Amino acid sequence: MTEGPARPPGRAGARRRSVTALAALLFFFGPALAYAAGERAEQIENRRLPGFPPLSQGLAALPRVNDWATAHLPLRRYAVRGHAAVSQALFGQAPAYGASATGYPRVIEGREGWLYFGDDVSEACRPRRPVAGTVQRLRRLAGIVRRSGRRLVLAVAPDKTTIVPDRLPGRFPGQGCLARRKQELWAALRAAGLPGLLDLRGPLERAQRASGEPAYWRTDSHWTERSAGLFGAELARALDPALGRGTRLVRAGRAPRAGDLGGLLGTDAEEVIDRWRLVREGVYQSGQERQGYPVSFRTRHASTAAPLYREATVIVGDSFTRNSLPWVLPYFADVTYLRSDAPATLGADRFAATVAGAGTVVVEIVERHLAGGRADPLEDAVLDALESALRTPAR
Repeated sequence: MTEGPARPPGRAGARRRSVTALAALLFFFGPALAYAAGERAEQIENRRLPGFPPLSQGLAALPRVNDWATAHLPLRRYAVRGHAAVSQALFGQAPAYGASATGYPRVIEGREGWLYFGDDVSEACRPRRPVAGTVQRLRRLAGIVRRSGRRLVLAVAPDKTTIVPDRLPGRFPGQGCLARRKQELWAALRAAGLPGLLDLRGPLERAQRASGEPAYWRTDSHWTERSAGLFGAELARALDPALGRGTRLVRAGRAPRAGDLGGLLGTDAEEVIDRWRLVREGVYQSGQERQGYPVSFRTRHASTAAPLYREATVIVGDSFTRNSLPWVLPYFADVTYLRSDAPATLGADRFAATVAGAGTVVVEIVERHLAGGRADPLEDAVLDALESALRTPAR
C-alpha cells in the first residue's frame, strides 16, 4: 500500500490548537463584538433574563453562570430562529425546546395555530407545595394586611388553558395532572372564603361567551387588551362601584402583534389583534416617580370629571398586571406598581416597606404560580418582612 507524503511533525496538533483557540475566542469575545456592533440580548422566553450570579457563592455559582451566558448571547435569537426554520423544513414541526428539566414542552401547539404556555402544565404536574399549603399562605397574607387596618384585594389571573381550553390539542403530555390540579386549586379557592378575593375567572368566561371572541391571544400566554380592560373594571368595582362612572372601553382599531410564545418556538408568531383604549373622562396623569423602574414606579392622577380611588394604593403583580397597566392605573389618584419579583430584585425588606406606605394593597398572582406553589409574594421571608413592616397602621 502506497502511503502519502509524511506531514511535518506537530502540524496537525498545531492546527487543532489553533481551531480550539479560535473557538474559545469566539465564545468569550463574540458576544462582546456583537454587542459593540449594536446587537443586544433579547428576552425570548416568558420570563426576565437571569442576572449574573453572586461571586460570593463560589463554585456553587458555576451552573448559574452557564445559564446567564446562554441567555445573554446577543445573537441567540437568530440561532433559535434558524433552528426552528430547519426543523420546520425537514420535519414539518417546530423544535421541542426546554423539555428536559420537567419532561414537559415549553409550548403546547394547539388547534388552528393556537399556542399555550407549557408552564401551565409543568407547574401543575411538578408542584413545589400542595394546594392546601398555598391557600394557607394566601390566608396568612390576607391576615397580615387586614390586621394592619389596610384594605386587601387578591386577584388570581386564570391561565389561558383554563379560559380557552377548546383550542388545546386532543392529547398532550401532562394533560391528566393539569386537569386534576386545576380542579383542586379552583375548588380550594372557592371553599377558602379568603377575604378580598377577586373572581376574574367568572367575568372572563362570561365576557368570552357574550362577545364570541377569545379572552386570550392566540399566540401569547396573556389575555387580550379587552380582557385587560375587564380586569381594571372588576378591580375598580371591588374597591368602589362608583369608579365606573365616566368610564368606557372603546375599540381603537386593529394591529399586528407578535405573541410571546412564538419566541419559545423560535418563530415570529404574529396575529392581527383588536386594540382597546380605556377612556376616563377628565382623568390625566399629574405625576410619576420612576426611580425603581421597571420593577417599581409610582403614578399620580387627577380628574375634572370621573371619580378616582383616593387612598394610596400599591399593586403587586406579575406579567398579567404589567401588561394591563394602561387599563388599571387611571382609576387611582396615587398608585405604586411593584413587580411580583420585587422581593428578589429589591429585597424583601424594601418590598415590604413600599407596601407599608399604602392604605390599599392589591396582589395579583397568575393561576400557574399558585398551582405550582412558586409565587414570590407568598415566600416565608417575604411574609415575615410584611408582618414586621405592617405592624404600624396605615396613615
